[in-house]
Amino acid sequence: MHPSSRPRARLAGREPQRGIAALEFSLTLVMLLMFICGVLGFGALFWMQQQLASAATDGARAAVFARFNGQADVPSAACSAAMSAFSSGSAVGCEVSSAPCEWAGSGGRQADCATVAMTYDTQSWPLLATLQGLFTSLPGMGTNWIPTRLHSQAVVQISQETP
Repeated sequence: MHPSSRPRARLAGREPQRGIAALEFSLTLVMLLMFICGVLGFGALFWMQQQLASAATDGARAAVFARFNGQADVPSAACSAAMSAFSSGSAVGCEVSSAPCEWAGSGGRQADCATVAMTYDTQSWPLLATLQGLFTSLPGMGTNWIPTRLHSQAVVQISQETP
């Protein structure tokens, strides 16, 4: 028999390994993309929380400024200043409340405080809603990985008089 007419011997261990590299690459790529999406999503949450805290502080500062300038509508001035950091139509909400401070003012007199509260509905952000769906579809994961609302508030003393 001529050597070229003999059936070629299979290389031991090569045939069953066909396609394993592609499978390993695809699984690794999926895990890498999930990790990157998670980092971006949680980074976006931290960024938005920081924006809310900054906006609440700006609103509280505007409330003090409006009160000392004698403006009649302090809550409107505070929310207007706080919401200036966000685009119109965003899912950010602002609420200003006025109440006696928890601490006494100078001379032991009652002081009036304003609380500027900022909230954000995270489900209105498509990336975070997608991440929430992804996390809940994984086995053993609950729905508490991504908060549905972010909240920040700033409290400032706006007067020394009795409310």
